[in-house]
Amino acid sequence: SAWAEGSDSPEGWEDKLFDREGYCQIFKTGMSIFSGTSLATEYRGIANEFQRIWQDKLMEHKMDIEQAMLFGSGSASVEAVATAPTRYSWGILPYTESYGKIYNMSYSSSGYDAFLDAMEDFFAPESGNSGNKLVLASRKVITYLNKLGNGSFLNNSVGSSQYRLDVETIPGAFGHSVTVVNTIFGNLHFVQEPLLRGPWENYCVAVDMKNVAYRPLVGNGVSRDTFIETNVQDNGVDGRQDQIITEAGLEISIPETHAILKFS
Repeated sequence: SAWAEGSDSPEGWEDKLFDREGYCQIFKTGMSIFSGTSLATEYRGIANEFQRIWQDKLMEHKMDIEQAMLFGSGSASVEAVATAPTRYSWGILPYTESYGKIYNMSYSSSGYDAFLDAMEDFFAPESGNSGNKLVLASRKVITYLNKLGNGSFLNNSVGSSQYRLDVETIPGAFGHSVTVVNTIFGNLHFVQEPLLRGPWENYCVAVDMKNVAYRPLVGNGVSRDTFIETNVQDNGVDGRQDQIITEAGLEISIPETHAILKFS
């Protein structure tokens, strides 16, 4: 803010807009056609088989969206048999791994010191952090966080350090358990994510909820959030076929406020 006597005018500085990809993905879940005879047949187990299948298809549709919001890779491609592009929304895990922060943790030594070193950088206020993170963790990591005894997270953090982490398990609003780790810089709310298994079993995704949002496509008075189309079968068919459609994507802002915690 200080300039030398007789110096020239300084160059200006400004925020500039930039293009970034944020596609909405079209999700469709169909069901096999039910003949008029099947619709009118009362079964011994569950009387209305059509309603049972509908319940399964609704769950399948929501699970497809969950998978995409976790693991999707944002892109658009033109299929060989079609002229319109197929768009894929980003999932929080690959997006954060590409553009966010990554911290390598250890099952054998991660305690107060290791977490505090990472959190000092992660919760830096100049990055736009909110101070609270939702951490989607694999069941393996949740087990480690809640174990007692030598080498465990609780023992390393609470049992041996004079400066201790505040670790507690509280009930969530939907009947699940939340492991809350309070540090001097901010709070981590660990919840188990069953889809983080196999190659993802040592992963946690720390999400700043103020900088991420589920965005259905809405415009011109039309909402493409989840809706149902009934009777999509061909005219003249003695039966019924329905489908569920959603066009939505995950809006992820300020990628440095999200992080991957990799345990080994």
